Amino acid sequence: MNKKILLPVMALALTFASCDMDKEPYDSIPTDEALVTPTDFESMRNNLYRMMRISVGNTSAINAPDIQCDEFNAVAGYLGTFGYMYTWSYAENLQEAGTVYGNYQAVIATSNFVIDGYNKCDMSNETVFTPDAMKEVNETKGVAFFTRAFALYNLAQYFCIDYEDDATADAPNSGVSYRLDFYPSDDVATYPARKTLRETYAQIVEDLDSAAKYITVAPERSNYYISTDAVKAMQARVALSMDNYPLAAQLASEVANSTTYRFANSVNNLNNMWEHGTSSTTDPETIFKLSVRNVDERVGQMGQIYWPAREGQSPDYLPTQAVINLYPEGDYRKSVYFSLEDMQTNTGESGSVYILSKYPYEGYLYNLNSGDEYSRAMVQPKVFRISEMYLIAAEAYAMMGEDVQARSYLGEQMRNRIRNFNISSELGSLTGQDLLEVIREERQREFLGEGMRLFDLKRWHLGVTRGTPQNESMCLQPGSATTTGLVKGATDNQIVWPIPQAEVNANPNVVQNPGY
Repeated sequence: MNKKILLPVMALALTFASCDMDKEPYDSIPTDEALVTPTDFESMRNNLYRMMRISVGNTSAINAPDIQCDEFNAVAGYLGTFGYMYTWSYAENLQEAGTVYGNYQAVIATSNFVIDGYNKCDMSNETVFTPDAMKEVNETKGVAFFTRAFALYNLAQYFCIDYEDDATADAPNSGVSYRLDFYPSDDVATYPARKTLRETYAQIVEDLDSAAKYITVAPERSNYYISTDAVKAMQARVALSMDNYPLAAQLASEVANSTTYRFANSVNNLNNMWEHGTSSTTDPETIFKLSVRNVDERVGQMGQIYWPAREGQSPDYLPTQAVINLYPEGDYRKSVYFSLEDMQTNTGESGSVYILSKYPYEGYLYNLNSGDEYSRAMVQPKVFRISEMYLIAAEAYAMMGEDVQARSYLGEQMRNRIRNFNISSELGSLTGQDLLEVIREERQREFLGEGMRLFDLKRWHLGVTRGTPQNESMCLQPGSATTTGLVKGATDNQIVWPIPQAEVNANPNVVQNPGY
């Protein structure tokens, strides 16, 4: 079988596999085969979900951007995980950048393969392409549009500046390098250059509009499939990134106001959501998540860098005291997200400190896989949760100056996270920048350790000032520029990750980001 790849440095998964969503893909896209039956489309749809799982849950995607920021301190004697990110000493050969870039480019190429295959497929045989079969085939096309938009958006988050005004949006080479067709070739002249940021986001919006036309999966709690609400949630996320506040507020509030989802509004419910969240009962907040069940489907390290790997060992990273102080008394998240432990570092320093326990040490996946130690502190990636919709609506309304609406959505979010929280007395008549600051703090509390912090800081045009440690003597290089001394401005070039050097070398049409 003749197999080529779109970009020489990016190995593209996947081939036709079993329709069993629990099986891993194992090969590259077959360029000399076509999508000819409904079963072919079903197989490729499952592949797209698997590729999303690999991309979203990957260690480089979910952990590295958080470690780069202000919420964690490396522990003395740690294993060196994400050391370049933590110390901001990385360059264009950054491994994490290569992993994230390659995964999402593979998603784009596979999405193109499906969309092209749909457009070329002869579906005139009504015996094969029955109405029920066509519904599934159309659903696959919708998933392909969604996954392409999702990949383009995430590439823009990691590798592009913030979408702001005309000067930034229209700057040459400010966007993503991509094709909209499946065209494997070893001719470098055909490799795509970077678009502008405006062109990139316009394509994201167009693809999501297309996805909305084909996706018909009904919204439900703890959904493993891209539903109509998942499309709307993604559109709201994109609109906020584009500073399209009216649209972001409209879409986010529509999902937030749905009766489908409910908050895990107690310590027990919140703990169940993270430790046992696999059903609509235990995971009532999740709009869309990705299936992970067996050992072979594990993705990344997730919470493993925050827990001691084995008894008597220390974790690689501790949350800062500054971030712990953000959680008030009565905040359900404080007892779920943090665990007070007596700990000794590999270099002999000891103390009683809080570790991040948001990803349960022996949760659902650990028990499902009979106590497999590498399944500790792992969860099924939660792509969209209802809390994000409330916070998008709050931020968008605040940016429009509609403070009453902003306080309403922020208050509902906080009321479901903090015991005895009184919206009127706690938020009162908060307006303007003061209101925005509370929204930002609540977003930081809610999404700690979920890989969102870098992109939030970039959107808010804020730099990185690493927080005060819990116990500085237990930190790597205490008192140095890696603890409280680390300060990076909002315009620091390393806020934007480098295009992988291997990609720049292979594709002469790609321009590297400034400063690398």
